[in-house]
This record gives sequence, structure tokens and C-alpha cells, in this order.
Amino acid sequence: MNEHPNVALINRMTKAVFDKDRETLAKLFTEDMTFHVRGALPRPGDHTGVDGFLGVLGSIFELTEGDVKIEQLFCIAEGSWAAEWEHAVLGRHGRTLDTKNMFVYKFRDGRIADIWMICSAPTGSESFWN
Repeated sequence: MNEHPNVALINRMTKAVFDKDRETLAKLFTEDMTFHVRGALPRPGDHTGVDGFLGVLGSIFELTEGDVKIEQLFCIAEGSWAAEWEHAVLGRHGRTLDTKNMFVYKFRDGRIADIWMICSAPTGSESFWN
């Protein structure tokens, strides 16, 4: 079975994040893409465009000094929607935050228009970021 084009695009996006490839991200996102962040993360809220997206992820990479490991557990797509579940392990000041994160993607014209990220971390994990 062939990979759904939206799953392939999500995987390209993830690679671009770790490669710090802003140019590729700009091609994968609509100009008004909104990144909706919920859960125990340093910058919850709604962030617009590549700069908003990279601002959130950049703060995570900065606070963890790049100690970010992710494993995609599954990614499925249908029509203009996709859903992804990942396991992330973050390190900071000798501590570890082990999370399961859910992403929902809305596509428009073959590009990502919205991303909803919900971080499912253990109770009290907010202190990891302090």
C-alpha cells in the first residue's frame, strides 16, 4: 500500500524541523497556517505561520538544549485530514519528561493549514519547564 500524500508531507515536515530547514517548512505550510498548542509545553496557545511554529518548537529545543527524541507511533490520513501520535522523551537539567503527543492536521491545497498539538504529559510535568 502506498503512503498517503498527507502522511508523506507530515514526515517531510518532521525531517525539516530536525534539519532546521525553514525553506522547506514554508513550502509545506499555507501562509496563514495556525499551530494550536495545548498541554504542558512552554508556549501554549495559537501561533501563526512558519515563524510561530518555529518559535514554539525553538523554545522546546532551546530549553532542552536539543535533548529531544521522538518516535512516531502512527500517522494516518483521509481526505484533507491527518492524525499522528508520537512518543517524545525530552531531557532538561538531568531530568526527563516522557510524553505522548497527539497531532491533528488540516490540509488545504496540498499544504498544512492547521496543526493541533496536544501534549499528554504526567500530572505535575509543568515544573519540568521551570
